[in-house]
Amino acid sequence: MPDDSHTAKLLSEGTSRVAQKVIEEAGEAALAAATGDTEGLPGEIADLLYHTLTLMASAGVSPNAVWEELRSRRG
Repeated sequence: MPDDSHTAKLLSEGTSRVAQKVIEEAGEAALAAATGDTEGLPGEIADLLYHTLTLMASAGVSPNAVWEELRSRRG
């Protein structure tokens, strides 16, 4: 990843900052859904997913760990 990419800059700010972005994007996605903004919602969800994946990377959580957690919740 290029050192000047958005992701590199965000990761350099630390896990707490990335977590703040997840909270911000979750709020924006929820607000878009609650207000019926069907045009804006996909973009807000994309931002939420991006920042969630970035948080996982920052915190050292693998996608497999998340899938395993989801599998354990069946029932």
